[in-house]
Amino acid sequence: MPDILNRGKISVLMPFKNEEAFIGDTLLSVLSQSYRDWEIIAVDDHSTDSSPDIVKKWVLADHRIQYYLNRGRGILDALQTAQSKMSGDWVTRMDGDDLMGPGRFEEQLQLLVDSGPRCIATGKVKYFSDKKLGGGFRRYEEWLNNLCKNGTHFEEIYKECVIPSPSWLMRTEEFRKINGFKNLEYPEDYDFVFRLYQHHFKIVSTDDIVLLWRDHPGRASRNLAQYADQTFFELKWKRFLQLDYSPSHPLILWGAGPKGKKLAGYILRSEVPFSWISGNVKKLGKDIYGVKILSEDSIVEFADPQIIIAISSPEMLSKLRPKMEKFHHTYYFC
Repeated sequence: MPDILNRGKISVLMPFKNEEAFIGDTLLSVLSQSYRDWEIIAVDDHSTDSSPDIVKKWVLADHRIQYYLNRGRGILDALQTAQSKMSGDWVTRMDGDDLMGPGRFEEQLQLLVDSGPRCIATGKVKYFSDKKLGGGFRRYEEWLNNLCKNGTHFEEIYKECVIPSPSWLMRTEEFRKINGFKNLEYPEDYDFVFRLYQHHFKIVSTDDIVLLWRDHPGRASRNLAQYADQTFFELKWKRFLQLDYSPSHPLILWGAGPKGKKLAGYILRSEVPFSWISGNVKKLGKDIYGVKILSEDSIVEFADPQIIIAISSPEMLSKLRPKMEKFHHTYYFC
């Protein structure tokens, strides 16, 4: 791709903490990129192992790598510290335990140049681990890669985070205009995607694997309290109210199992009126949290509703999806 070789510097924002076992390989995966004009802003979130020493050795070996100590504490402060130090024309994020796919920078730069402004480039991911990966990882990987294939990221945004944080690239000017990593809430990678959604960015994807995503016992998502609740309903509901809720459309919550009940709690605390539907005949007519559970057939009584789906069973969800195609405002929180 000779026309892409002089498109400006890429800033790689890389917070890390206690990644001595992996960070050398992570840095090497960046150094191995065919596109050479980049900088790594490595921000140490007060590590207690040898990972800072490893990074500092790389700093001495390559002027494009910079080391900074987090000015605060935690991932949000580390990202903002990195953001304050970057000088590139393009920006991406990398975690200290993952690997970049070969040729990622060239592929994503070409996508952005071809696609024009207000775009963010991503691509396929692949999980790997020293131990056997569970089925949940493979299902999440398959789901993410299908989003790239079909271009349906924002259609599924209330289900899970639709762009892994170490997989994207965008223009620095546009990153700054939407405040980058400032004023995000946990989980910060998911909230950043909501910010892209809010500002109507287009997501463009390469068919290649751009991220080799390592699973290991020390991953932040396995250990930090902020990630203990994997439904992230608090963030989802807050962003739904901000970005999609319309009082002119009746709101329906579909699902009265554990997920439905949990989400109903957030809705009730927000004092937003809603009707509650369940496909479980044993719950029909029952009063839960002061709301009567209605049957699926009652949906015809609502004119152009907003429907939030919150069910746990994949089988029930697959049966429900075709029924939802005729409704214009359906949001999957599952």
